[in-house]
Amino acid sequence: MSFSVLSGPQGITFEVKVQPGAKQTGLAGVWDHAIKLKVAKKPEAGAANQECIRFLAQCLEIPRSTLRILKGEFSTRKVFLVAGVSAEEVQKRLTK
Repeated sequence: MSFSVLSGPQGITFEVKVQPGAKQTGLAGVWDHAIKLKVAKKPEAGAANQECIRFLAQCLEIPRSTLRILKGEFSTRKVFLVAGVSAEEVQKRLTK
């Protein structure tokens, strides 16, 4: 099963289903066409969002500044925007 990755004028977008409060941060497969990400931070004062950005930037091998939450900042379902990496690379790096 794969997740949706879309190319647009600003960069690549993809959806992430976040499960905050996990024992450790890590990828947990694909859920409903989105990457499932367990996060070891609680959704308090943006800590879980920052952990998502840190971990995804590490997985994608990009600077944090090139990754941002486009939609869903206060939701467990988020859309991320990334610049400087192709859609194919996003698929490959997040499913390895």
